[in-house]
Amino acid sequence: MKLIVGLGNPGRLYRYTRHNVGFLAIEGIAKDHRIKVRTKRYGAVLGTGKIGQEPVMLLMPVTYMNLSGKAVKDAIDAEGIDLKDLLVICDDINLRLGSIRMRTRGSAGGHRGLVSIIEELGSDGFARLRAGIATDVVKGDITQYVLSPFRKKELKKIKEVTVHLKDAVSLWVKGGADVAMGKYNVRNRTYG
Repeated sequence: MKLIVGLGNPGRLYRYTRHNVGFLAIEGIAKDHRIKVRTKRYGAVLGTGKIGQEPVMLLMPVTYMNLSGKAVKDAIDAEGIDLKDLLVICDDINLRLGSIRMRTRGSAGGHRGLVSIIEELGSDGFARLRAGIATDVVKGDITQYVLSPFRKKELKKIKEVTVHLKDAVSLWVKGGADVAMGKYNVRNRTYG
């Protein structure tokens, strides 16, 4: 089974904030593949189903971003999922709004949700799909920026980006990270 984790913060207050791109992607994937993400387990809401012929679990931690790792670790341990079958979808303030990047391992890049997952798993050896959220140069504490809602024009763009995030996830599930990276890791390409 593949475990696809979307990072975000629970609650209506955070729904369309920059930090919730991972949740928006999971909601879109769930809708496209008729997977009900309602079961409460592991400090998350989750649903199981298939993308193509591959069994998947979609998971959204409800522990807030900085503690996401516990839910991911609990799910991996309980379900017996290998790290090669884990994909984490998150925002990235270091990428321009509309950009998408996939990596098979690496640092957290300052993303506190990824920091939490890497610490809990004791490894950075899992795939991550990042969606750019940067529209301005942000210096100092970025908390207010990532927790701010998208502007109307930006929200339209992020909805288009979500279409490509869903496609990248399908490519990863069906063909592996190299296939998804070949299509989406194109320098200076943006969507929306």
